[in-house]
Amino acid sequence: MSRLVGSALVALLVLSDFDASGASDRPVPGARASSSAVTDRSFIVRQHVQATVSEVDRATDVVRLKTDAGRLMLHAPATATAGLDKGDSVIVDVTLIRHADPARLPRRQEDPLTLFTQRLSGSVTSIQRSVEAVALTTPAGRLTVGVPADAIASLHTGDALWLELSVRPEPQVAALPSTGARRDSGLARLLFIIFGRGK
Repeated sequence: MSRLVGSALVALLVLSDFDASGASDRPVPGARASSSAVTDRSFIVRQHVQATVSEVDRATDVVRLKTDAGRLMLHAPATATAGLDKGDSVIVDVTLIRHADPARLPRRQEDPLTLFTQRLSGSVTSIQRSVEAVALTTPAGRLTVGVPADAIASLHTGDALWLELSVRPEPQVAALPSTGARRDSGLARLLFIIFGRGK
């Protein structure tokens, strides 16, 4: 479990008891509106998980991912599978949603580099409150995600949740802006100021 906490990259955000009055009315496939209000707190939890592509089946447009949080089998559009190969490193943005009517929630603005996104139903299979982790089963596979204490407090085994999984390429070091040249020129100017022109 310590590997999960260490490698699950990190950013957890909880939005509790949020107001969905301005939410989009776009339907979510398979979503069923609850006939009664949710008595426990609604929340959204987001985190980023590193993953490795273990298989790309272009005939069926299925991508299998291996992560320390679990293994996933996701359906992706052909445009996404065309750019993925076995062994590629990707980031999975995991959004855990608890709300009476998830179809009315606005979809998050996607990163321009997002390859594809899936919204799935999930069910809580176990809760480890001491390490703030929740195990879930979904049509894409089993997944264990970190959930902060204030959100995990209202969860119980068997609770239904929604997951939104967005897959994007892992940033490459070479793609980051280079600062070496500017640093070198700045150092040269500093040395010139200190020592002046050569004699």
